[in-house]
Amino acid sequence: MSTKVILVTGAGSGIGQATARRLSGEGHTLCLMGRNRAKLEALQLPGSIHICDVRDADAVRAEVNAIQGTHGRIDAVVNNAGLGYFNPIAEAPLAEWHEMVDVNVKGALNVIHACLPHLMASGGHLINIASVGGHNVFANSGVYCATKHALLAISEGLRLELSGKINVTTISPGPVATPFIEQTKNPRLLSEYKDYFAAGLQPDTVARQIAYALTMAEDGVVSEIIIRPKRVER
Repeated sequence: MSTKVILVTGAGSGIGQATARRLSGEGHTLCLMGRNRAKLEALQLPGSIHICDVRDADAVRAEVNAIQGTHGRIDAVVNNAGLGYFNPIAEAPLAEWHEMVDVNVKGALNVIHACLPHLMASGGHLINIASVGGHNVFANSGVYCATKHALLAISEGLRLELSGKINVTTISPGPVATPFIEQTKNPRLLSEYKDYFAAGLQPDTVARQIAYALTMAEDGVVSEIIIRPKRVER
């Protein structure tokens, strides 16, 4: 596989960090996007660092245009930035719902909108990181699941409309052993789910599937990969 210029959002931790490490190890040129400069610099990977919040459409566009200006192309985007709060629907603060929609849906759309012209110019590859929660709704996470279901629909719409122009892949992992669960502010659910997530998929397991989808693009398009831990799901 030829080396590519790849943007990874949410690259400072978890799946994004593992993906950045794996793709850099394969020789790709990485453009790492996130909110925390210290975390991105701590990766010590060759490539460029782009500090912005995906909720800020203007900032996202400015960084994407800077990448295009520096490298002359964007070959792939791993649209990974996201968050989730676990809370019973009747108890959840409205602000949590809004933040999940703002990051997981609007933020993902900001990245897609800014990158799409460049991906179409390069015949590139968009990889959206969704969740098994986009396929199955779980208690205490209905709004989070809704945001990931929305991302599945967005991916499918792009696939249908832009077939032959760009490749579109959705990766839907089950629970992953990342700091993701630590965002939950409900102390009971945080305590209940912490071990559950810790025993989930390793971030590099997901990163390997992202790398696989990129490799397969030379022969065919992997439209979706669902990955679950080896255990009975809740």
